[in-house]
Amino acid sequence: MRKIKEISADTLTPISVYLRLSGQNKVILESIPRENDQSRFSILAVNPVKTVKFADGILSVDDQVIATDEPLKVLEDLVVEAGENADETELDLPFVSGAIGYAGFDTYGIVEKIQPELVDSIGTPDIYFMLYENAVIFDHKREKLILIEDNVYSKRSEEELLTALSEKIATLSVLTEAEKSVPPLEKLTFKSNMSQIDFEEKVARAQELIKNGDMFQIVLSQRLTADFNQDPFAYYRQLRVENPSSYMYFLEFDDFHVIGSSPERLVAVHGNQVSTNPIAGTRKRGANEFEDQALIEELENDQKELAEHKMLVDLGRNDLGKISKYGSIEVPVFMKVEKYRYVMHITSEVTGELRPEFSAMDALVATLPAGTLSGAPKHRAYQRIYEFENEKRGIYGGAIGYLTKNGNCDFAIAIRTMVLKNQKAHVQAGAGIVFDSVPEQEYQETLNKARGLLEIGK
Repeated sequence: MRKIKEISADTLTPISVYLRLSGQNKVILESIPRENDQSRFSILAVNPVKTVKFADGILSVDDQVIATDEPLKVLEDLVVEAGENADETELDLPFVSGAIGYAGFDTYGIVEKIQPELVDSIGTPDIYFMLYENAVIFDHKREKLILIEDNVYSKRSEEELLTALSEKIATLSVLTEAEKSVPPLEKLTFKSNMSQIDFEEKVARAQELIKNGDMFQIVLSQRLTADFNQDPFAYYRQLRVENPSSYMYFLEFDDFHVIGSSPERLVAVHGNQVSTNPIAGTRKRGANEFEDQALIEELENDQKELAEHKMLVDLGRNDLGKISKYGSIEVPVFMKVEKYRYVMHITSEVTGELRPEFSAMDALVATLPAGTLSGAPKHRAYQRIYEFENEKRGIYGGAIGYLTKNGNCDFAIAIRTMVLKNQKAHVQAGAGIVFDSVPEQEYQETLNKARGLLEIGK
């Protein structure tokens, strides 16, 4: 059973709605306006009915421990199978009810049974999703706000659904003090977990492995950490203004927050259509349009960057080929330069038609981690990464997004992302290393990628 109310949103914004919603574990998923439906909707949700966590080899659903070595399968069963008998009235919305959260970089190690002993200095679960049966959806195209209350997981009565809907409408009509101004933010002072010399030495060592045929590419990263004693949502508000991107998100978990502005889709499934969007090849933005154009031309003629991008497009084709119908793989967008606030990237899109025996979770497993965050061949690069990086990556390089009760999904790669926990802010950024990489340039690329998060505040 589902209850829906549509109201005008011409005087509201996703930020004002977020601030007015009351409850726990609020989340917001947004996108910058672009000439496609990807940016048409913003998704907000609050008060999940269940939480699913996988940490230290243990899966817990709320307070119940479940013995399994397939946590994503359990999640899918909870989200999708529970929704099989639900009201499936067709709605032109990306999300009605389902799970929102993340699968971290080491989900691949869990699936492949590769789990090296590593320091986990942040301490977030490997996988963490929250199941929501309520949502507030912004339809920016129609300037409408769609309020949804469902009972797919809790089996609430019709009266309870109507009451919840009425209470939410009343809440959204009240202006909050937080809407009137953004709290001032102090610029954070970050410290890396390695020196520039250390990073460049790792690049040189990786290049020796590549030259010896061990792999073609590996993505090495550094983590930057700062003290954080500010309002997490105020930080997100500033980030979405200063560095908007294709995927913007603010997720409030029980004891930490995740803030991000990722330019790269890992995987999306809608019906039987599956897609991934590899990004590889980077330049900083110029000071003006003339410099931008010169840098674009330089990027488009950089044989190292072009070869790396083509290799990762091939890896994306291979990933989707595992789960797609034979002959359905296409590359509708190939090597297009997209501009962001501080950097520009070469981007492509790979699509396929999902085979009937595979699901959205299979698509996530097939593509995680992205080749742009691991390397090629993916399995070998993953094994080698932790010989260079002595700490678990955690959320960085994983997937952030949603799985709906209808079996659709949309996940961004967890890059340009900040994890806030225990009064610390953590940002991680990497660079793809190939045989002709210049170590100093690769180090600088990691800083350019992280800059959008590092520059917030005054």
